[in-house]
Amino acid sequence: MELPRLSLQERDRRWAVVRRSMREKGLDCLVLFGWPSAYDFYTANARYVCPVGGNSCTNLVVFPLDRDPTCFVNSSTFVGYWKVAQDWVADVRPRAGTWGDTVAGQISKLGLEKGNIGMDGLGGPLIPDGWVPHNLVLRMEEVLSQAKLVNVDDMMEKLRTIKSAEEMEVLGKAAALGDLMLAACRDAARPGVKECEVYADMRHAMLANGGEEPTLFFWASDPYPFPHPFYLPTERRLEKGDIITCEIHPKYGGYCTHVERTYSLGQPDDKFVNIYDGCIAAYRSGLELFGPGRKIPEALEAVRRTIAERGLGICEAGIHGHGLGSLEYPRYRHHAIRADQAAIKAIGDEFRPGMVFAFNIDLVDPNWRNGETGCVFAETIAITASGARRMHSYPTEFQTLPV
Repeated sequence: MELPRLSLQERDRRWAVVRRSMREKGLDCLVLFGWPSAYDFYTANARYVCPVGGNSCTNLVVFPLDRDPTCFVNSSTFVGYWKVAQDWVADVRPRAGTWGDTVAGQISKLGLEKGNIGMDGLGGPLIPDGWVPHNLVLRMEEVLSQAKLVNVDDMMEKLRTIKSAEEMEVLGKAAALGDLMLAACRDAARPGVKECEVYADMRHAMLANGGEEPTLFFWASDPYPFPHPFYLPTERRLEKGDIITCEIHPKYGGYCTHVERTYSLGQPDDKFVNIYDGCIAAYRSGLELFGPGRKIPEALEAVRRTIAERGLGICEAGIHGHGLGSLEYPRYRHHAIRADQAAIKAIGDEFRPGMVFAFNIDLVDPNWRNGETGCVFAETIAITASGARRMHSYPTEFQTLPV
């Protein structure tokens, strides 16, 4: 089966660190509910120990402390495929009745109906609302009335913060897909071409080179687009003077990076150029301060100062972790700083080797068009033993396209 695979040595490393954390918390078993929502980001923790995922596939893992795990998928028709598409978990089964009955039944078969059961996905600093269905928890409480269900909070997200060498390699392939997508926009976007045709060419560049769906891909075009591309392309034909903005999370083997660029069909208004220059200046000021042992708040404060000194305003500016999901550790975003204070408390305020994160800077000029249009820029950054490395290679310049 020609799907991206990580080694069994990587599996054993992960299982060992997860079980060490389970012992520290006194857990007999861990339930990882890989629920395919939010671009499959909520499958990340389950997929970390069991590489079943992609194409919105459910992956519910019952992970005992001292025995091999079991993966439950949505239907018996998927079982045969996942037994050959991955080699980390041999025991793949269809769910038996409701998800609550399925999990409770397996825990009972393991003889852990009176044990301490760790529950992932009930909510933590990164995702306070969680993602596990309420009825699943109620059913488990009913069937496993003598067990103790323990919210493991952000245990898995913390373990996934530092990437291994194998993870870095896969993330590098995802970044290369992002570069191809940006090049596809550069080559396809011309007056008279439909927005949806350019979008399709970009998505084709990812999928035709081994990428995975679903993934986050925002795209917008307009003479004065909103400062962040939160809407889908239409059948409108592009025109000279249009500005295109895009945010892409190219995905390979479940891992996604993050890249953003701004394009202009023909020469852009000087105001757009000034805003984009501010994006790049802020990016460079932060990148100079990224490195192992350096303080995250200090680096991001330098970014904020650079933006303010240029008289520009923030739509989005900051960092957030990437890997099997997005908006992970480390996380420090000026546009959501209150929410991210908990993230800093959870993992500390220093960069560490192996961290991978998006560094996005989406800016406006508050004194031009009411600050309702602007430019976007983002790169994925990896912290190394000696500094910081950009993972994408596409040019950082404002993309002015011929008309």
